[in-house]
Order: sequence, then structure tokens, then C-alpha cells
Amino acid sequence: MKKNILLATALAITTLAGCTDDGFVGDQSLKEANGSGGAITFNMGTPAVTRATGSGAADLLNNNFVVYGYKTVSSSPQVVFDNYQVNWVDNTAGTTESNSADWEYVSYKNLPNGVGTNTGVTAFAATTTGDPNNSAGVDQSIKYWDFSATAYDFFAYSLGDGSSSTWARASAMENSTYTLEGTQAQLGTCYISNKKNVVPSTSATQVNLEFRSFLSQIQLMFYETIPGYSVKSLSFYPSAAGAAGTTPYLYASDAAFPTGGKYTITFDTNGKAQVELASSDPAPTTDSKTGAFSTTLTNYKGAEYKEDNTSAIYLGRASNDATKTNIITMLPNPDNANALNLKIDFTLVSRDGTGETINMTGATAVIPSAYAKWKPNYKYTYIFKISDNTNAKTAAITGLYPITLDATVTDAVDGTQETITTVDDPSITTYAKGTMVTANNEYLTGANIYIVVNDGVNITAGTDAKLYTAAITLESGANPRPAAQGITEETVANALAEGGSVTDANGARLTVTLNDGLTDITEIDDDDAPDGKAITVDGVKFTPASAGDYVFEYSVAAVNYGAAGAAEYNAGLAGAKTAGTALTTEEANAYNAKLTGAIAEGTTLTGETLTTVNEITGGSYNDGDAITAADATLYNTTLSGALSTTALTPEQAIDYNAKLPGAVAAGDTKTPAAKHYKVIKVVAAGS
Repeated sequence: MKKNILLATALAITTLAGCTDDGFVGDQSLKEANGSGGAITFNMGTPAVTRATGSGAADLLNNNFVVYGYKTVSSSPQVVFDNYQVNWVDNTAGTTESNSADWEYVSYKNLPNGVGTNTGVTAFAATTTGDPNNSAGVDQSIKYWDFSATAYDFFAYSLGDGSSSTWARASAMENSTYTLEGTQAQLGTCYISNKKNVVPSTSATQVNLEFRSFLSQIQLMFYETIPGYSVKSLSFYPSAAGAAGTTPYLYASDAAFPTGGKYTITFDTNGKAQVELASSDPAPTTDSKTGAFSTTLTNYKGAEYKEDNTSAIYLGRASNDATKTNIITMLPNPDNANALNLKIDFTLVSRDGTGETINMTGATAVIPSAYAKWKPNYKYTYIFKISDNTNAKTAAITGLYPITLDATVTDAVDGTQETITTVDDPSITTYAKGTMVTANNEYLTGANIYIVVNDGVNITAGTDAKLYTAAITLESGANPRPAAQGITEETVANALAEGGSVTDANGARLTVTLNDGLTDITEIDDDDAPDGKAITVDGVKFTPASAGDYVFEYSVAAVNYGAAGAAEYNAGLAGAKTAGTALTTEEANAYNAKLTGAIAEGTTLTGETLTTVNEITGGSYNDGDAITAADATLYNTTLSGALSTTALTPEQAIDYNAKLPGAVAAGDTKTPAAKHYKVIKVVAAGS
């Protein structure tokens, strides 16, 4: 028997699941009749863990659901339940053959055209005359088990409570597919079932349907591991260029988050419900950021050591003790192709009693789209770790020396997916199936740990990607002093730069050793993917056999400006011009004076230059004379590429900007070669 977890609120991740050993509710004679070929009945029977049974389950479903069911006889499907509505009627179990658990379907009208929206009536009206939900329906009849059938398949949905007396629109179910359409508020009250396969037998007395909330849950968590500092006063950006505020957001480069639209529901080979957002008819409504989390984070930590212990509160200091937002709900987005971005400012506070602070701005993290494909009934917790390497800024200088942010994704209930993404450029993401980062403070021995770098460059183990182990050995003697340094991205980089090991002021030695366990991958295979479906990635993986600190190193080659990149950069310089701009006389003269062959006031005239100047000026310069400023300017206007005060062409604008102070040229270094590190902590499984 498959066990399912249920939560007791409509916006939580919910399953209304059935167990085949649930007791029969009702008259014993009816139980015996069903056992020998009686009526088909429905139930929401659940395991005893976080139960939502009986009237509790009915409340979540607004006392009704619609079911489609067919049987297979001689390999041919035959419809049995054609969009039948099933309604909860309290205390009626066993009063009819078709009702064994207070769920009744006989004598209501079926919904062959689905359910409309904005009707102003209940989502499923029983027998109201003229109700548009039932205008094309027929009276539903009792259905009996056909024991010559090889199997029955059932699937269902409920529109729940709706929103402001309106409900999502549901199409008629047929051929294992249907659609749900509406706003986030309307779709947010919906529940969808997996497909239930039943082999008829003398024990097949009722169909136990398994429902799931239509929404995804999202939460953010933050912790820090910076030696000597604590972190406080986080502020968040709603976009790359927006203003920072107290409300947390995740954002994408475009409108990537659905806020309404039409979803198609289908089923995989295991009967698991799958959803897909239609791109048109109607076009989905979208936003570029998540919904707003609460402006107040919880689970802050109090002061430690010499920190301000009167009013200041700080981020948690481990992934299993992180500071967190509330949980929000979002529409599923399983086909998302956009990375998720976080951008924050924060303040570092020294823990040595001085009260020193450092204000950090613009730290960013990128979660790859492969880990941002939200599904119904999954909870995603993005955990961000602030350590000693980052792309945040102090004043105009990028990077604190030291700081990194990590993001962990936890995908709960229907599966577990956790990733850790560094806040750096490029971002490095790690993932291992089934590892509860919030419980273990990162990964477990024996897990396959996958690593992906978000920079669009193919990654290759042994060349641009390497794995190390790192360990600290204390000084010798009976009472060694504690290490003055820990194992962080910054200290590891320093040790490798010094040949692989360094000794700190207390005699403790940090040693970083190459590990050959890294291999290339092109996908996260079925066994390790959170939902059993392979995820295509370009990356590497390793499987740690022992606990300890592992270090991933990613080498980035130098990147040079191309012609287009140089032109774009130069167009942002002070004094840059755009096509169509007319130069002043002074600007044109200054540009021409920088051309190849240009001459300046006072230049001694000889040879061909003397001849040319006399031809241009009509003057009477002699060999060895110095040219005047006016004549030098006039001469420069005749040079190849010289500009005048007429409007610039696009090519002339590019040439003009290329001669401004600070301009770069094609082939100049844009990004120098660099190495990026990520410390990966591994603890013993079962510890």
C-alpha cells in the first residue's frame, strides 16, 4: 500500500489518499453485496498520519468532486463514469448501494461540458433547475463492477471553495486529459487526483482517490558562515534594477511566473498527474517576480560573544538553523525555462566587540531553471548561505574579501530536491537526492552529488573542473591551540595558491588535496531525479565515501571583448555619442587630433608634410617652420576618418566613442582568468 501525507489546509501541499485496508463504513449487508459484484463506491480513506478524512476531507474539496472512469474489456476502453459529480452527504454512508463513505453520485447530473467560471452559484450544483453547470447533463445512475474487465481507471478534480463566488473553468474529462483555467485565486482552491488503477476483484468495494493541491509552495531561508562577523539587516530587490526594500522576492529576467491561465492535466505511465501551462487560448498572465513574502523574517538568532546583545538580531549560522520567510503559494510552472535570481543588500557586524560594520550591496545568486520547474503539491525551500566570497559590493568595489551566498531548493511531499547555489559570477549549484540540507547541514556520505555551473560553458572534469578534499591539522602537543582559520572558500583558495597548504597563527595547518572522484555528466538520471524523470544538465558529479570538507574548483578562462562588446561598453562612457548626434566644432577637432597622422600646434614642418600643409592652407611655410594651431586643426580635417559637425553615422559614433578616455578595443580583456571555489560539507549518513 502506498502511503500519502495530507495537510489540513487548502493552500498546503495536500493529498487525499486511499488505503485498501480502510474499514468499511455502513451496513454489513451492503459490504457483502459489493464484495460479490456490487456497486462501485468512492472514498477518501487516508493513512493515520496527518489525516484529512470524512468531513475534513470534504471541507477541503468543498463537498464535491468530478470523476471520470473507464474500464478495459478485451483491450478496449469503455466509459463508465462520464464526468460524474460526487457529493458529500453527511451521515449517509451505507444508506444506498452507491454510498459506502458519505460520498454519493446517484441522481445528480453529470457535467459532460465541464464546469464554467463566474456562474455565481456553487461549483457543482446538485439539481438546481437551469443551472448552467447542469444544463446539458443527465441523471447519474448507479454503476456496478464488471469482473470481466481487466482494469478500471479513475481520475478526478475538485474546484474547491473558489474565489469570491467564482471558480476555475474545467473542461470535460476524457481520454485521460482535461484542462483547468482561471486566475491564481481560482486555481488555488483546486485539487487534482492522480489516476487510480483498480483491478476488479471481490475486494474491490470502493475506489480510493488521491487528490493533490494544485499549487506549489515557496519559502526562502538564509544563514551565514563568515568567520568573525554576523549578518543582519537584509534588504531585497524585486528586479535587477529595482530599488531594495524589506520584502523578499525571487525574480526572473522576464515575466516568467504565471498568475493565471489554462493548464492541461495529463497522466504519466505511473498514473501521476502532470500539468502543462498553455501558451495561448488564452495567453497566460505572468509576472517577473514571485509573490511578496512577509517583510518579517523568523528564527533570527540572538547575540553571541561580544555582539550587541541589547537589540540586534542576526541570521542563523547553519543550514539546519536558518532564518526563514513565511511560505507563499504560486501556480505551478513545470515548463519554466528561466533561472531564478536573488539580489540582496546586508550588513556585516564584527564579533570582536568593536561594533565595526560593513555594508554590502548587490549580492546576487542564480538558481538554474532545471531546479525551478515548480509542480503541484511540491514545496520548494530556497536556502541562501552567506560565506566569505561574494559578488556583493562595498562602495564601488566588487567582492568582500571574504563572502558567498548559497541557495538550497527543498522539494517536499511528492519528492525531495535540494540545491545549493553560490552567489558569485558564475554561480555554482550542487544537488543530491534525498539529502535534507535543513537537517544535516549539507550532504551525506554515499550520495551522488551533482554540480552545475551557470555560465553557458561546457564543463569538463579534470580541466576546468576539479575536486579537492580539505582538512585542518592542529599543532602538535598535548594541548594544541584551536585553529585560527576555518575551511572556507577564501582560505581554500589561499592554500591552493600557496601550493596546497598553509599554517595559521595558532600552528594549525590547512591542507587541500586533489581528489580524483569527479566525473562528467549530461543528466541527473531517473534514480536521482526528485520525481523519477531525468533532468538534462551539463555538469559533473562525485560520490563521497567519507565525511569531511570537499572543495569544487571551477576555472574560468579570460574573456576578451569582441567588436560588438567593445562598442557597447564604450557607448556607456562619459561623453559617448549615438548615431544621429551632431558634434560641436570643439568635439570634432578633438576627435580629429587623435587620428593616425594628426599633427599638433608647433609641429615642425618638413618634407611631404610641409608640402601638404602649404597646399591645404595656401600658406608660405618654409622647411623647419612650426605650424599654427589653426592650420594644424585644418590639416587634421583632411585625414582619413575625420569628422565634421554633421550628424554621426552609426559607424562614426562607434569610432568616436572608441577614442574616449577609458575606451576599450576588440581583443582587450573583459574578464580575467579566475578560479571559483565552493566548499561542500559531507557528514556520515545516519549520524
